[in-house]
Amino acid sequence: MSKHVRQRTKAQRNAQIEEEEPLVPSQVLDEQTQSEEIRLLRQKNSMDNKQAQMVLDVGVLIATIISIMQFFEHTPSPNPIFCILAVIQLLLLPFSITPRWLPIEPISPDIHLYTLSVELTVSVCAIYIRYNLSLPSSGAGMEPMEVGEMARWIMPALVSGAVNMQRRAERQSEMKLDMLEELKYDLKGA
Repeated sequence: MSKHVRQRTKAQRNAQIEEEEPLVPSQVLDEQTQSEEIRLLRQKNSMDNKQAQMVLDVGVLIATIISIMQFFEHTPSPNPIFCILAVIQLLLLPFSITPRWLPIEPISPDIHLYTLSVELTVSVCAIYIRYNLSLPSSGAGMEPMEVGEMARWIMPALVSGAVNMQRRAERQSEMKLDMLEELKYDLKGA
């Protein structure tokens, strides 16, 4: 009987070689260079955040206009529920705009999550009620719901979701930059 010896894979051998490679002096950064790198990363992050916030603010404005259109479209309807839902969507949209445009401070960093939850609930309710009222068995006599109308009900929720994701990404990148700053090493003792 021959003994079966387990051999390492190529990936395991390469990992061991990589671990043993010494640090090249050109890779070692002094404290001033580290601080400069972190400052440049913060500056780039800030510029990226401002650009994303501008795009999302335009999205919020478009969603606001769509909500106003929804309100006026359903004003002559005998069922006031659609006007009420459009007003709720309209009132929640300012919470999704960049805080620097608002005269008040944000209540909580999670306000966007709450806004998104309510916007989604309103959108789903509006689409569900509208679909059921357009069925011939409902007797409401409303024409079938079109894709455009469905998109108009969903748009504020999509914008709120995008704002929520952007704000979360901003907080995470700021936390990572803070963590990177804590990991700076001092070369004085080296």
